[in-house]
Amino acid sequence: MFRKIYSRVMSVAIVGAMAMAVCTGCGSKVDETVEINLEEVPHADTVDVAFDDDLAVESTDEIYYDANGWSLRYDPNVIAVNAGGPMSTFVYTGDCAGTCMMTSTYDVGMDAETAAEELAKSWGEEAKVTECIFPGTADVSGYYVYLPPMEGGLGLVQDAFVRDYMDGYLTLEFTIHNCGDDSIDIPVSDAFAYMVDTLQF
Repeated sequence: MFRKIYSRVMSVAIVGAMAMAVCTGCGSKVDETVEINLEEVPHADTVDVAFDDDLAVESTDEIYYDANGWSLRYDPNVIAVNAGGPMSTFVYTGDCAGTCMMTSTYDVGMDAETAAEELAKSWGEEAKVTECIFPGTADVSGYYVYLPPMEGGLGLVQDAFVRDYMDGYLTLEFTIHNCGDDSIDIPVSDAFAYMVDTLQF
């Protein structure tokens, strides 16, 4: 689509440049200035561009709007959304080494710091909690919970973002299985990274 339009514009520009070269390249000087009154040219301020249907670019992304006031974009070709109540899951349906999903949870039972600590405790002693800026914001403090993969394990990676939200806390928890094959692992990572990058409140 853009290539065809660009080529048309460039063709006009090239023709114009060649015409000027013919007029000025022979050593003659053009003293006459031609002025064009745009008000006398019908529709001079508008340009209609027709796009060919076979060249149209369509986005396959969809937007998930959560009842609690946030949204994100995802690719429905590889992500299945299961929304219900305070918890929603985003499951990767493409080729992957095992279960790969993001779970969003909103609860009013505790604050974000307590929720992050409780989540880390449920993952075991190796899990760590650090402060962070919550995704989708520029200045909202949150907590990042991370469980390093076990040596010789199944390639399971668990991490989560937690923040205070409305009257409680919001958690985005990731459960990812990696196999060590970049052709499989990277598309999974990219799909979830894209969702996090498009998060809005």
